[in-house]
Amino acid sequence: MTHADFVHLRVHSAYSLSEGAIKIKDLIKLCRKERMPAVAVTDTGNLFGALEFATAAADEGIQPIVGVQLGIKRAAAVTPGRVVARTEPDQLVLLAQSELGYANLIKLVSQGCLENEEGHPAILPLDALAGQTEGLIALTGGPAGPVGRLLLEGQRPAAEAMLAELADFSPAGSMSS
Repeated sequence: MTHADFVHLRVHSAYSLSEGAIKIKDLIKLCRKERMPAVAVTDTGNLFGALEFATAAADEGIQPIVGVQLGIKRAAAVTPGRVVARTEPDQLVLLAQSELGYANLIKLVSQGCLENEEGHPAILPLDALAGQTEGLIALTGGPAGPVGRLLLEGQRPAAEAMLAELADFSPAGSMSS
């Protein structure tokens, strides 16, 4: 059987509350129909659908790629005498490429939930990734990610520094854009 030329690496399922609507079984049916050999579910700040997704995909011969879209706290700009408005977190997509990567995803999401306000998706400071990236592939998050945001703000040197910082987390070059 020939495969499609496209593998979606950033699907938000119905488990991404108010961001995604597709149910896991419907996603798998669509992938099968379009001859997609693999698909990634990267719900925002949670892994609630990971087991259902992995089982349903594998049962249909589709390679499941478990991931998460994780909120990354931005460093606050300090201006004396000014109140700093709360900023939306940057987005970083992490994909598990092994069992160790999946274990690291669980740790990061759990940490992000425990250290954040109740009822909010997992959010972590970027340095929380240190030592927990083995077995993970990182996507920069597009325009909502730290690199994309800095480029959109016209801060190319800062964006390049951010890419270097992300690459430093990678034990073997697994962090990617």
